Amino acid sequence: WWLATSKAAQSLVIERMIATMTRYYEGNVKRVYYLSLEFLMGRLFSNTLLSAGIHDAMEQAIRDLGLDPDTLRDEEYDMGLGNGGLGRLAACFLDSLATLDLPAIGYGIHYQYGLFKQEFRNGYQVELPDAWMTYGTP
Repeated sequence: WWLATSKAAQSLVIERMIATMTRYYEGNVKRVYYLSLEFLMGRLFSNTLLSAGIHDAMEQAIRDLGLDPDTLRDEEYDMGLGNGGLGRLAACFLDSLATLDLPAIGYGIHYQYGLFKQEFRNGYQVELPDAWMTYGTP
């Protein structure tokens, strides 16, 4: 259900993104291009619904289907695309630019696996890949 809900919101977000990019292109607007190897964005599902102005309607639709919105949100993988301060700084910087409605875009590496998952086996730490793209990246 998380993937279906994400895809439904994605179409609205993409329409807005195309309209914005067209407006920037036609207006010859200068933009900020932020390059970082790390982006610790966290989970984007709820933030995207809020930004698109459909959070309450989507939550009600989820409830109407007999589902729990909190359980649905917990299905989203955290994109572990960084390891601390620089990744968090990049995410906060882009969030601030978006909040101020300044034309900006972030570029980085689309890692197949994010941060390592750590487990302990027989008293020893074992690193495992973080398959954060298991359900795709809507």
